[in-house]
Amino acid sequence: KKVLRGFDEEIRDFVSEQMSLRGIEFHTEESPQAILKSGDGSLSLKTNKGTVDGFSHIMFATGRRPNTKNLGLESMGVKMDKNGAIEVDEYSRTSVPSIWAVGDVTDRINLTPVALMEGGALAKTLFQDQPTKPNY
Repeated sequence: KKVLRGFDEEIRDFVSEQMSLRGIEFHTEESPQAILKSGDGSLSLKTNKGTVDGFSHIMFATGRRPNTKNLGLESMGVKMDKNGAIEVDEYSRTSVPSIWAVGDVTDRINLTPVALMEGGALAKTLFQDQPTKPNY
């Protein structure tokens, strides 16, 4: 797995390579279970795949996943992908004409400024009678 999901492939590769050259280790597809501090102040990371020792700092980045469980969307006919993201058309309309979705729940580009832009486009579509597609 790569870092920075949703970003351009070249940027992802470049950032990963540059960080690795600076001694930063990536432990993707592992679930953290504990961070342990030794007597000398160094840190160890215990994951579901074992323990890695000798860190001065640990950054935990989990990514983003749609939180759509138990909302009853399926029973209303809203189509979702296998990860629970709500499927939308180019104007943010779901498979149910009266339901719209923007932001991380659609799993398009999961960044706050993008979600704000999508919300603005949806507001123009719904309240200003100006059908507007998000402009990425």
